[in-house]
Amino acid sequence: MKLSASNLAQWFVQGDHYSIALDENQLVFESKQMTQTVPFSIWDGQCRVSRGLVWGRLTFIVSPADRPAQKITVYGLPWNQVHEFAETLSEHYQAWLGKQQNKFMLVEPELVALRDELRDFSGFLRFEDLKAWQVKAQEVFERCGVLPQVMATANPALYQSLYGWLQNGEAQRNARNTAWRDEELARWSTWFDGVESSPLNDSQRQAVLMDDNHNLLLAGAGSGKTSVLMARAQYLVASQQTEPSRILMLAFGKKASEEMAERLAKAGLNGVETSTFHAFALKAIKEISGQDANIATIATDEEAKRSWMTLWLAENFAQPTVEKRWLKHLAQWSIPGVSAERPLVEQAHEAKLQRWLWRLVDLLAQQSQSATAIKASIKGDEKAESELALVQPVLKGYLAALKEQKAFDFNSLIKEATKLLSKKSEAFGARYDHIMVDEYQDISPARLALLEALCGGKRNRAPSLFAVGDDWQAIYRFAGSDVSLTTGFMSRFPSGVIRYLDTTYRFNSQIGAVANTFIQVDPQQLSKPLDSAREQKKKAVHLMPSDAVESVLEKLAKSAGDKPTSLLLMGRNNANKPESLGEWQSQYPSLSISYVTAHGSKGLEADYSFILDVDDGTFPAKSSGEGLESALLSVADEMEHAEERRLFYVALTRARHECWVFSHPEKTSVFAKELWQGSYPVTSKLSKKVLQAV
Repeated sequence: MKLSASNLAQWFVQGDHYSIALDENQLVFESKQMTQTVPFSIWDGQCRVSRGLVWGRLTFIVSPADRPAQKITVYGLPWNQVHEFAETLSEHYQAWLGKQQNKFMLVEPELVALRDELRDFSGFLRFEDLKAWQVKAQEVFERCGVLPQVMATANPALYQSLYGWLQNGEAQRNARNTAWRDEELARWSTWFDGVESSPLNDSQRQAVLMDDNHNLLLAGAGSGKTSVLMARAQYLVASQQTEPSRILMLAFGKKASEEMAERLAKAGLNGVETSTFHAFALKAIKEISGQDANIATIATDEEAKRSWMTLWLAENFAQPTVEKRWLKHLAQWSIPGVSAERPLVEQAHEAKLQRWLWRLVDLLAQQSQSATAIKASIKGDEKAESELALVQPVLKGYLAALKEQKAFDFNSLIKEATKLLSKKSEAFGARYDHIMVDEYQDISPARLALLEALCGGKRNRAPSLFAVGDDWQAIYRFAGSDVSLTTGFMSRFPSGVIRYLDTTYRFNSQIGAVANTFIQVDPQQLSKPLDSAREQKKKAVHLMPSDAVESVLEKLAKSAGDKPTSLLLMGRNNANKPESLGEWQSQYPSLSISYVTAHGSKGLEADYSFILDVDDGTFPAKSSGEGLESALLSVADEMEHAEERRLFYVALTRARHECWVFSHPEKTSVFAKELWQGSYPVTSKLSKKVLQAV
């Protein structure tokens, strides 16, 4: 069935449509340039008839799914046939629509159930919840063949509801979750006031309610992250969203894990599973494989490690090819504890040599990339290539020893658990609703792979990952942690959520003005506000010459009087521990004086702090810039001293009231110079000439 303009009319029509045909359940339009087919499914069923000077016109409105509605007009049609043709088209459309509506009536209950599934959903609607619903809804529409305009005509309210979630789901989800969050904040307001020793602030309450698939809470120094972890676990149970046994809380150290368990017990919340990553890996291996996972003695016992290494080195140094390789290396570069002037076999027991080797063996064992990839990554660094040739055989021997003992070290333990979880995560991971990780900034690629395996698999609802950490305090790269896994959280989890705790209760605003500005000089650190609960105008960070330590101690003791006052002394390494520490502890009994390394200070706080020996080459520590360790720990496009900057930030943020930075007047550190040269609120008794030097 077709209606066309005459040849004369077509000439006048020029490039416009001059013909329309009905081809089963679609319209076919013709012009000189093209033929356009429009299925009934995107036509509104209306034919708008109009007349020109001589001929008639038919106008149609079509609404393609991928672009705005458009108008199609056919010109030059014989006027005496236009009305009849339009009526015929309308009759065919109505017949088609009737059949579609019959289909819709059969499937309408299923579509109503889909609508009600979201309407009746309780709690936070996660990204994956919506995605799973959208997939299910699309499958229903495709299976039943119900078209949008059919539903829009038969049940407009149902159409609006379903297609709103299908076409603009993320906006709908955000609006719904915002309303839910506001309701929860109001409902649990009194509870939030009393769940911890102090009422939770607004950012802490918002954090407790985070419940998407992947959540990262950036918790700055002294901002109350532990309170949030404890409150969240209690809230999940109190609000009946889960059972205690379905919450897993992971920490990096045994002490931290035990402290979490103790705090939960004091709060009356028993049954939450608290564990280190290694203890969890042991459990997973045993339950999935049915066999105990043993930790090798050479991985945990220092004497066993020394014995194995001594024997391995003695046996291998006796081989001419190995000895030649080592001597060739020693001709260019030194190795701690080894001299080319003595037979290598006689030096197999040297402690410095073994510490150096174990360090590199451990770093190599942590790598997720293949040996070939490692070789490619260090290509051109002659020292690194040579060291790899020395260390790789040691690693190979070490792994063979583990295999012989049918045991694991801590690296292989995590990898084995990850491998098993990747195959059985659907069953094993289904026991958890929520996985919470403390100190996430210390995560390594291997541990993150374990988390992803645990949260992976096909199941109705994967566990929610709630990670708490602070990229500003990521200071354990030497132990395998990778800060980019925190700073790049959204790249890894594009639908993830990042929030932050915005108030510190440890240090005052003057310390914050120095420390928070100092750390954010590095553009790769995540920017976030961290306001101090205690405002003050008096400067609280002081640059002092190293020989002024005792005079500052004396003034501090005098001002403290009989009031118990804590003082934390920090240095870059144990070598920076003052020889007079014991004497000072006796001389100033009102001061509780202790010494820790900057790394050891993480998590500690005191009334006052001294950062000692902030000297050139000491803090920040000198980086060799070459060799295998440097190559394995390097981060692309990272600014100079990035990790040392984070370590210095940690040291700066230990004091509640004041912090003194001591530096040798003739070899002042670049960090001390930056504090003076930049717009930092600090006082200084150091030479301006030295501080201003580049």
